[in-house]
Amino acid sequence: MASQQGTLGNEPAIRERLTKVETQVESILQHFATKADLERQTRLIVMWMIGTQIAVVGLMLAVMGNWISSIG
Repeated sequence: MASQQGTLGNEPAIRERLTKVETQVESILQHFATKADLERQTRLIVMWMIGTQIAVVGLMLAVMGNWISSIG
């Protein structure tokens, strides 16, 4: 029971520390990405990948077309 009495005597200090921790957690949580943010970023990455592949294929076809016309 002695340890319980010691804990109860520190209750204001414990509440103050808990409040500080909760404040820090709340300030950190607002910087985390939400599910909607992650979905948006995934869509953007997919669109960039598709656009890049289209550009690479177009450039490859242009280079091959010039190479074939220079041979023939």
